[in-house]
Amino acid sequence: MCRTVISFSKKVSGVKSVKTTRGLAYLVCAFMAGFVAGIVFSAWKLEKAEAPGHEKPIAQKEQNGQEQLRKRIAGLEKMLSVNPNNLRALVQLGNDYFDIQSYDKAVETYGKALKIDPKDADVLTDMGIAYRRMGKPQEAVAAFRSAVDADPQHALALFNMGIVLRDDLKDYASALKAWETFLEKAGETPHAVMVRPWVEQLRAKVSESPQRQESKE
Repeated sequence: MCRTVISFSKKVSGVKSVKTTRGLAYLVCAFMAGFVAGIVFSAWKLEKAEAPGHEKPIAQKEQNGQEQLRKRIAGLEKMLSVNPNNLRALVQLGNDYFDIQSYDKAVETYGKALKIDPKDADVLTDMGIAYRRMGKPQEAVAAFRSAVDADPQHALALFNMGIVLRDDLKDYASALKAWETFLEKAGETPHAVMVRPWVEQLRAKVSESPQRQESKE
């Protein structure tokens, strides 16, 4: 469940200054016109800023989205009460539980789906991410390893595994191994570009560790 956000910057061309060879009367008129226009514009901005409900549409959309999500969850739960082995419904329900941050229910539902298809690497990876959100890094890594066992080409499982190993478990050697394997499979992707400098940092950190241990002895 990784997203890449690409931001674009716009270049604004510079505006050259105009020559100041105009008459005094013209400048006074221009100043007064600009002054009046500024007052009108300021009043318009104030009215827009204070208009009731100006920020409500975005919040309303988010609320409507959550309501629709909960309605779909209720529908899926009802469907599964009739046919508990509906694999697609189980996976979708697990994803929806994840989206409302009910990670314990997501893990439980993913587990039911994996009883039907234990080799689904996508579900195993999502389960690992849910475990991490629950503060269970060991379980997360186990799920990621199962995903890689089920599909050795599943690069995102390796990507996420490296993050948990490095950031949560401080197992830098294992994180390095996971990310080196990830780079072998990921090709030229945004995630690969992200991971390469991390790999170099971990290589330096791992190579320093034995020296530090020897200095202590």
